[in-house]
Amino acid sequence: MKGRVAIVTGAANGIGRGVAAQLAASGCQVALLDKNIDRLGSLDGTMCYEVDVTNDDQVKQVFQSINKEFGQVDILVNSVGGSLHSKLIETIEDSDWNSTFDLNLRSVFNCTRAVIPGMKKRGWGRVVNISAVAGRTYTFFGGADFTAAKAALIGFTRQCAFELAPHGITVNAVAPGLTLTERVEVMWAEINEEKRASILERIPIGRPSTVQEQVATICFLCSEQASYICGAIFDVNGAMFAG
Repeated sequence: MKGRVAIVTGAANGIGRGVAAQLAASGCQVALLDKNIDRLGSLDGTMCYEVDVTNDDQVKQVFQSINKEFGQVDILVNSVGGSLHSKLIETIEDSDWNSTFDLNLRSVFNCTRAVIPGMKKRGWGRVVNISAVAGRTYTFFGGADFTAAKAALIGFTRQCAFELAPHGITVNAVAPGLTLTERVEVMWAEINEEKRASILERIPIGRPSTVQEQVATICFLCSEQASYICGAIFDVNGAMFAG
């Protein structure tokens, strides 16, 4: 991994932050992207960029700056995403639907489109998208819009893999189960013991995932060792869904 240049979106916290730290520790130069630069902090071997990745114009400007600074982009980890509410289907507004798809799908489209020309030119690249177990089955904490967006992201991943594999670019997705990021830890603490027990009963391994358990799979997919894995969906969910 030494000498590779990686972009990680949503790098201020959670899985994105963990991935950025691991890639930097592995020798990558890492560009940390988030809407709020004040939350990014600094890691050795990284540079911070403030950008709303749902905004294509901002993405183009920032990615141009990254290419100018680093000379190339080898790895893209699309970590931005999440559920914005827990509404039932009949109460989801058009604005909810649009915001959820912008956050979980348009962001990935914008960033992936921006890095592909350079990767094609060099004949090497890694793109890893973060879907969710919701995109494979259902969600405890989100709505139907979140489930639909994460399922659509899996379809987007497979099509990109089909198109880009001949150019030496692998595109894969990781579908985390219940993972104790900072945000989820707050939600987990707010629900009662009965509901927690009900959720854990649906996870055969019997517990939520740690952030590092997700990070390990994502970083492997960024590595040379994953050179023949393309178009795969890695279900890192304690057997909640096995597909």
